Amino acid sequence: MSDTRPEGAEADPEGAAPPPEIAARVDDVARNSVVMALGTFGSRILGFVRAALLAAALGVVSVSADSFTIANTLPTQLFVLINGGLISALLIPQLTKAMLRKDGGQDFSDRLVTLCLLVLGAATVLAMGLTPWIVGLLTRPGSGEAFGDLTTFMAYICMPQLFFYGLYAVLGQVLQARGNFLAFAWAPAWANLIQIAGLTYFILEWGKQPRVDAWTTQMILVLGLTTTLGIVIQGLSLAWPLWKSGFRFRPRFGWRGYGFGDMSRMTGWTVAALLISQFYGFVTTKVMSPENIDGAAVAGNAVQANAYALYILPHSIITTSIVTALFPAMSRAHESGDLAELRRRVVSGLKGPAVLLLPATAIFIALGRPMAKTLFWSIQYLPGKGIDEPGSIALVLAIMAVGLLPFGITALKQRYCFARGDGWLNFWLVALMTGINLVGCAVAYWLTPAEYVVATVAGFATVANIVSAGAFLAVARRELHGLGMAEVNRLWLRLTVASAVAGVAAWGVSTLVFDPASAWLPHATGLVVGGLVFAVVFLAAAKLLRIREVDDMLAPVLRRLPIGR
Repeated sequence: MSDTRPEGAEADPEGAAPPPEIAARVDDVARNSVVMALGTFGSRILGFVRAALLAAALGVVSVSADSFTIANTLPTQLFVLINGGLISALLIPQLTKAMLRKDGGQDFSDRLVTLCLLVLGAATVLAMGLTPWIVGLLTRPGSGEAFGDLTTFMAYICMPQLFFYGLYAVLGQVLQARGNFLAFAWAPAWANLIQIAGLTYFILEWGKQPRVDAWTTQMILVLGLTTTLGIVIQGLSLAWPLWKSGFRFRPRFGWRGYGFGDMSRMTGWTVAALLISQFYGFVTTKVMSPENIDGAAVAGNAVQANAYALYILPHSIITTSIVTALFPAMSRAHESGDLAELRRRVVSGLKGPAVLLLPATAIFIALGRPMAKTLFWSIQYLPGKGIDEPGSIALVLAIMAVGLLPFGITALKQRYCFARGDGWLNFWLVALMTGINLVGCAVAYWLTPAEYVVATVAGFATVANIVSAGAFLAVARRELHGLGMAEVNRLWLRLTVASAVAGVAAWGVSTLVFDPASAWLPHATGLVVGGLVFAVVFLAAAKLLRIREVDDMLAPVLRRLPIGR
């Protein structure tokens, strides 16, 4: 019988493999994790500068801050649907398979990338048309006409970011599949630099603008256009590294006979999971939006965004770096049927991030207030006016921090499901999380005083992360015939004890240096002193508890010091 499949649509006979130099780069998880961590750390530092300038321009507990936060996160929330359903879930696993094909996957990759870009373009055009309706859904009726007009205008300017977020993800996934992680990790730095320049100009020209009725068209254009331009440059910056890697893209149309039908089943479950997850995201945005622009100053979307910026830092530097580097290796292990290798990669994803995530949890709880005031230096403590911006951020951060390690496990869960093509498992675990989170939104909306709405939402999100992580571990243990959780649990317990002792010591020392009414310098001093005490006590406790993984983490650094040599 003749083979009617198109050329390049069939894998080579058994024994085919990616080019050795690409396979070696993909499998070097330690190197790739470090590259991702360094790039992400540099980008996040710039991100904090941007966030601090944004607080200086708009405030945190302010209507303008909530308006911009809603408008600027809209394309991000919509992009998550496309990224998780089409790009992250499919590109790397399918590109990994495509490398086994006769043409090295070029023909298939061209068609897959073309499909992704078409979907992104269509989604962006559709979202632009629906912008006023979406903004209307996300704001409470009592928020006022001025708030709605400003948010809608800003959302129109920010919505094209959707396509360029997607371009960044598509090109970045191709680079990662080819073993190149550096350019992808550093690209957000370009966006932050451009946005920092725009915010600096805004502050020099107009100062702080917390009220929506003071905004002019020029203000909106400066802030909106520089924010969007940063994302445009972020996406386009990957084109040259991709060209240097040897990848040559040519748009190719026609997808019948290339295996896209099989991919659609995975996409269907993934999109369903993301739809319910993003529904929760839109609900929380509405729940945390101001109900009355003339009412008391209470924590809202901007406070949550600033707390999340701190919370996500160790996750993006540590967990994302490790699991992103693990993802191609997990995909290859699954494709080759190597269950032991897949199990080893999953256990690595459970142990590696915990060495830093559990100490980060204790630091967030112990030093949240001085950290918030130091990094977002323009935020205010005005108890007479009911404004405690550092305290609001610190409270939400502490609640979220409890779920930091479980949140990291859910990230590993997603990559595990994508590597195995198991959309159903990912769907029901996301549905479980979303159900708990929606209960939290209902409690926050109807039963919680306004000043604790964001804290309530954060608390239920932490519970959802813990429950979902536990369910994933139970399933993965069964599917992989064990995970060696006794050893993992011993590591987690010892890290928790060391972190808790260090956290109490850091909190006690830092509170001797500053109080809530202190200016920036005492807060910064308290953060530095508390951080140093935490580091010393944690390392001493880790030594006493014989946490070998901490020594392994420090060894590469110590070897470069004179005492280490």
